[in-house]
Amino acid sequence: MTYAAIPDSIFQTVKALIVDALALEPDEVKLESRLVDDLGADSLDFVDIVFQLDQELDIKVRDGEFNFLTRLDFSSPEVMQEGFLTEPVIAELEKWLPAIAQQPDRTRITPQQLFSLITVEAICIVAARRAPSDA
Repeated sequence: MTYAAIPDSIFQTVKALIVDALALEPDEVKLESRLVDDLGADSLDFVDIVFQLDQELDIKVRDGEFNFLTRLDFSSPEVMQEGFLTEPVIAELEKWLPAIAQQPDRTRITPQQLFSLITVEAICIVAARRAPSDA
C-alpha cells in the first residue's frame, strides 16, 4: 500500500537523512524499505533520523506518532495482553504504519514485529502530515 499524499520532496528529504544516518547508497532506500530488517537501523538510528527530520523540515514529528511509539509501556495491560499488542494500540499505530494492515493476523503483533514494520513510507507519512504544504 502506497500513500499518494507523500510529496516527493518529503521522500527525498527522508531518504537523504536515512542514507546519511545509516551510511547507505541512495538506491538502497525505497519507500517500502524496512528500517530495521532491510536497512540495518537500530533504535538509536531511528531516534537520530526522527530528530534530524524535525530539524530539516522544521516540524515536530517526535511529539506525535513517534512519541507514542517510543513511549509505549510494553509491561502495561493497556499495551500488551498475552504477549501481543492490544487492539487500541494497533488502531493508533495503523494510522501511520500501513504495514500493520498487511499482517496475516493483526491481533497477534509482538513488539519485535512492530519495530520490523517501520518503513521509510511510514516515516514519510508522518512527516507529510506534519510538514507545511509547501514542503
